Amino acid sequence: MNKDNTISVQEVRKDPLSFLSQINKGKKITVIYHSKPFATVMSADGKVPNQQKSTKHMLQYAKLARDSAKITLDSTKSHKELYNESIAKKYGVS
Repeated sequence: MNKDNTISVQEVRKDPLSFLSQINKGKKITVIYHSKPFATVMSADGKVPNQQKSTKHMLQYAKLARDSAKITLDSTKSHKELYNESIAKKYGVS
């Protein structure tokens, strides 16, 4: 077993995003649990994603996030009041 392609369950728990990033880059990784191979993980389709396509999607999501973040909050209200107002608006309740 190649040490570069193994990771412990503790390491996955400590930094799951790094683990998923490696999988997303096309790596095939064996997860070790109690000093024994537990699972081998790779991307679902076994292919490395098209970087250009991924970047385009990320930029689209970033634009959506920026657009939705343009809402300004009333600094005179508490978090609870703002939350209640947003829920009331979302569900049409007064």
